This record gives sequence, C-alpha cells and structure tokens, in this order.
Amino acid sequence: MDTFITGQKNVTTAGTPVQLGHNPVPNGVKICIKAKKANTGTIYIGNSSANAKIANATCFSLAANEAISLSVDNLNDVWIDSSVNGEGIEFAFERQF
Repeated sequence: MDTFITGQKNVTTAGTPVQLGHNPVPNGVKICIKAKKANTGTIYIGNSSANAKIANATCFSLAANEAISLSVDNLNDVWIDSSVNGEGIEFAFERQF
C-alpha cells in the first residue's frame, strides 16, 4: 500500500491558470508543492483561477526548486499559473489509513 502520493502538473499556456486534479487530502496532512527544478520562469499559486493568475496581488510565487506547504482538503483547492509555457510543479503528501 502506498504511504504517500506524488504527482506533477504543468501549465500549458502561461497566463492561463490550471487546477490541480481531484485528490482528497487526509485531515491534518499538508501537501508540499515545489516548482520544478528545470523551470526558467516563476510559478504562481492561488486558491482560485483568478487568484493564481500571473501578477495578481493575491498569488504566491515560487522560483525554480522553491516549495510551499499547504493545508487543504483536496488538491483541487490549488490553482497554478506560470510565466513560461509548459512549466509546472511537483507535489507530495502522506496518506493515512
């Protein structure tokens, strides 16, 4: 049985935020989101499409290989955008049984 879940998500078109996929996160578990090491631009994170959009004052930005830990109940609570086409994030979180 898997004890943790990992995945990746890319932004196809810079300036067009994408939502992470549906995946419930156990209560009390934080997800780790890291900008991919090979990124050349900036990743923007928000709790909605509008809040993740490039240059929005409410987004949180990550440079390549930087990470943030978030408490959410589902991965799809997180939206990302990128300043460069095709760049993205990696994520990981623990599963509880």
